Amino acid sequence: MNRKRIVAVVLAAAFVTSACTSNAPASPSPGQGSPPASAGEVTPGPTSGEPTTQPTSGESTTQPTGGESTTPPTGSGPTGLDVPIGDPSRADQEYVWISNASNLPLFVERVYPGLESARKALNVNVRIAGPSSVDLAAFLTTVDAECTKNPAGVIVVGGWDDSLGSEVDKCIDKKVPTIVTDGDLPLSKRLTYLGTDWYNLGYQHGQYQCRYHADAGLDTGKIGTISFLAATNFREARQGLRDALAAECPGVQVIADEESGTNVEQVAANTAAIIQANPDLTGMVGFDSEAGPGIVRAVTESGKAGQIIVTSNEAGREFMNSIKDGTVKMINMEKYETMDFFGVFYLYTFYNDIIRNLNMDHWLQNPLPAIGDSGLIFVTEDNVDTILAATAGSQ
Repeated sequence: MNRKRIVAVVLAAAFVTSACTSNAPASPSPGQGSPPASAGEVTPGPTSGEPTTQPTSGESTTQPTGGESTTPPTGSGPTGLDVPIGDPSRADQEYVWISNASNLPLFVERVYPGLESARKALNVNVRIAGPSSVDLAAFLTTVDAECTKNPAGVIVVGGWDDSLGSEVDKCIDKKVPTIVTDGDLPLSKRLTYLGTDWYNLGYQHGQYQCRYHADAGLDTGKIGTISFLAATNFREARQGLRDALAAECPGVQVIADEESGTNVEQVAANTAAIIQANPDLTGMVGFDSEAGPGIVRAVTESGKAGQIIVTSNEAGREFMNSIKDGTVKMINMEKYETMDFFGVFYLYTFYNDIIRNLNMDHWLQNPLPAIGDSGLIFVTEDNVDTILAATAGSQ
């Protein structure tokens, strides 16, 4: 037999041997994971060496061959996918929303419904906490006390003061999932910020002020602002306003920034002082929920309603009538229902270990988005009737 024939015979034998010894499909291995955690108990994801749940979609389901371990590798996938979202076994989990002035009318009207929707959709407990007045010390104490109770998750309304960052860090250090809404604390350890882009909010006010000044035939103007001066989110809003004015109507400038104190009386007094010091004032911008009503009161009492161009943050449904009477030109509304519904949902997803990146433990590699912009709604004379009609009876 020559060399060519010998090679051909060897190759043919190898092919036959390979075809006869191929593995048949095997059934999935039984899950190796622990039973679901008790409702309301904080349970970080599995650490190195702990067993995990049965394979999820896309993972290998073949049975081990001789000599292989029957335990899935550590980090093989999220541990919370064996229980449906909203399952009764998670009904005892508690998520806590914490804010200063926690019963502010705007919160009752806009935040509470978003939290209630999350409670119903996820079948969990959602609780509201925090001082009823503006009391930073009590707010800080409440955050610490609530995280000490080890709830399933905490939402901190961060726009009140930067010092809240240290309390958020304490919560994370205790392995309590904590996110921030309505004013970021970017230097904290928070899992995510979900809420308004305050720089964009201010920029939009600047664009509206430019438009309305142009409509009034004004190439120059003077604007005053009212906000919570110390908070980072309001500083960002004031900068956005200035940048928009500089870019689109440089003849219109901000000449005064005054404190809101989240108090209509204080806003009215500070606005009156701005008007008195600047008889040629052409615009006012209110950045928090109490600013608008206070500005309107002062402008009306000065006899300049409809002359001073007012744009403002929202202050409840009834405040939109100030657009209809011509006192306010534009009201921005934050999407509170969106930010707070998804805030609870983010925490639920994290606490129950529903999604992972790189199959890493969620406390080692946070799977939540770093920042989420919940968006804005702008109310003007063009759409105020539509919004009022659509929201009639919702109060």
